[in-house]
Amino acid sequence: MPSARDTVYATLRSRLTSGHYPEDASLIPQVLSAEFEVSRTPVREALGLLERDGLLVSTQRGFAIRRRSNEEMLEIFEARAILESSAAYAAALRRSPIDLARLDDLLARTRAESEPALIRQSFNRWHEAVRQAAHNQTIVGLLHTLDAQAKLSAPWKTPLAEGTFDSSITEHEGMTEAIRSQDAERARTLMLEHQAHDRDTRILQLVSQMARTGPGASGDKET
Repeated sequence: MPSARDTVYATLRSRLTSGHYPEDASLIPQVLSAEFEVSRTPVREALGLLERDGLLVSTQRGFAIRRRSNEEMLEIFEARAILESSAAYAAALRRSPIDLARLDDLLARTRAESEPALIRQSFNRWHEAVRQAAHNQTIVGLLHTLDAQAKLSAPWKTPLAEGTFDSSITEHEGMTEAIRSQDAERARTLMLEHQAHDRDTRILQLVSQMARTGPGASGDKET
């Protein structure tokens, strides 16, 4: 059973990465303690973990959402791409039959899905499956943190146009086949290319959104 700290941490992390709080929100331990009906100790511990994850910064009253410069955002995407490609490389060398079956099942579910948000969720689960197939928990942990930072800094807004995900599905199929054939270098190269596309799409969406509504607006956030 999760501890009070872990429950508060998971809830706040989900809120932060889904646009629940406004940009100028202040997270105050006393207020959160009353909301979650727990003592201040687990709340402070959870907030400290979120600060360690790079999502919050401490203030006099509590904690504020961390905002990053354009340079920092690009650094996050670069680090994320390196780790994702390393996971793909390791997955090609270490994947088990169960790992391959999981990747194939998620791709099949993605092809059969028509709802854009659900397609994105299937892609998210596919990436999680690649990380598990790498059998390297250090990479998994680091990517967990970078995922949250990327969502907070440059959220994904799902396009609704038909055929939007055709090229992405093709990319995921190519990476799956490279992992299946144990072509580690190709798996790494394809993942780097895929991450570059994701980075460019998010940045374009963010710039477009800021131009329309100003830098304080938020959109639909997905991994």
